[in-house]
Amino acid sequence: MTDATGALPAWLPLSVLAFAVQMLAYHGVGLWFEWCDRTGRLSDFKTRPVERMSYFALMPRVLANQFLILLPSMMAVQYLGLAFVGAPHLAWWHFLAALAFMGVGHDIVQYISHRVLLHRPTLMRKLGHSVHHTTSASRGVSACYMSFADFFLEIVLPYLIPLIIVRAGADISFHCLVAGLGAIGGLYEHAGYDFSLKIPRGAGGLRGRFHDALAGLVTSKAHAEHHRRGMVSFSDGFGSPGICDSIFATRWDLVAERVPTRTRDAREEAAH
Repeated sequence: MTDATGALPAWLPLSVLAFAVQMLAYHGVGLWFEWCDRTGRLSDFKTRPVERMSYFALMPRVLANQFLILLPSMMAVQYLGLAFVGAPHLAWWHFLAALAFMGVGHDIVQYISHRVLLHRPTLMRKLGHSVHHTTSASRGVSACYMSFADFFLEIVLPYLIPLIIVRAGADISFHCLVAGLGAIGGLYEHAGYDFSLKIPRGAGGLRGRFHDALAGLVTSKAHAEHHRRGMVSFSDGFGSPGICDSIFATRWDLVAERVPTRTRDAREEAAH
């Protein structure tokens, strides 16, 4: 027996296959980053000290979020006919346009949920976003170390709402690609590594501009600054276009750092 597309057996819904691909990517790359942390490999790219919470201390909450929140949500949207159903193949232009929109849609939905809800002072503790901020974005698997509500608002909705809108049908390659890339992006920006460090910059000319643009795409600086400073870069991170943070001037490099009150008072006193 096969599913409606004829490509998968009836016992394997496309949503479950996409989830399995995401788990392989997430936990495979997560283990690789953990190995790098333990062996010191790629230490030249490590920009933040390794997370105080161990890999195994983080994992129970991560797995609970993935299997109790993400998987049922993905299966639900397929059951309701909202995503993972339809034409088995997308036209090439639809495939590329849908990929681009997934990035833009993710940026918008995550910005709204992250800034408007999760960082609202009256809701941050109630919705449990403070749990994620007990980590310092320096161990890859901490990307999904969140409360259930936080995970649903910040991970599930920014993935599934754009997916529903793009009408990607039951194209297996599209769904697996989106699920895998999404997992890897979150791991990288929480792993404490910045692969842009070895890209030469400041050379001027066309080559210099190319290097600067490449470094901007590869860096994990934005989300590191969010964990360090809090009220910056709500959706501006690796793999995200950073549209909302740029429009609303909350991108980390557009917001001046706050000077602690004591430091500011000391500077003013010294000036007099």
